[in-house]
Amino acid sequence: MKKLVAIVLVVGLLVGVAGIYASDAVVKKAPVKKVVKKVAPKQVAPKPARVVPVAPAPMPAPVAPAPAPSPAPVAVKPAASAGLFGWGLNTDAQIGYLAGQSAITGRADIILDDPMAIGSMLGLKSDSVKWKLGLGALNGNDSSNKSMKAITVAFDGVLMLPADWFGGVSTYVGGGLNYDVYGTGGKSGSLGGQGYVGVMGDIGMGMSPSYAQLGYGIVRSTNASRSAKGLTIEIGQTIKL
Repeated sequence: MKKLVAIVLVVGLLVGVAGIYASDAVVKKAPVKKVVKKVAPKQVAPKPARVVPVAPAPMPAPVAPAPAPSPAPVAVKPAASAGLFGWGLNTDAQIGYLAGQSAITGRADIILDDPMAIGSMLGLKSDSVKWKLGLGALNGNDSSNKSMKAITVAFDGVLMLPADWFGGVSTYVGGGLNYDVYGTGGKSGSLGGQGYVGVMGDIGMGMSPSYAQLGYGIVRSTNASRSAKGLTIEIGQTIKL
């Protein structure tokens, strides 16, 4: 009986040990589930942005306003001069030489505007034509080589030609009649005449225009029995009185 109890105890002990090992093996073979605890991310308050002081932008340099366009230059005509004595009278004076007769001539004129505007009729400027009323003198020889003196009155017409015809040079043609009112021996003469071409311009003396002319003239004295004629060369100066 004692042997049976001992065998049962031994068998029970072996069975218990075997059960322990068997359960331990089962425990080792069974997968172990890991439990991962989800942790919500910690809410971190954003740091306030660091404010970096910024230097103010420099003020732009003042821009000068664009200058207003200058008005187109306006040609201003100089005020007409009243003349030496304030009369506003146009005159001229000239001296010349009558070639071939060895005669010296001189003349002073009043220059008149053309009331009929003949220049416009010719297709030129309205003041292209002038009239001259003058008093002249001659002292020299006549065609017979005798001494001759004469005081004459003369009336001429002068036509100013367009300056662009001759490269900007003022030129003119003129001609008219003269009469010897007091000649050799205190006698009057008869009609003579003159014709000429000339140039006019400022010669740099700050005066009114000067002129030079070349022409042909004849002065008849003592009822045309004596005369001086030939090529004339004259220079003159316009003068406003």
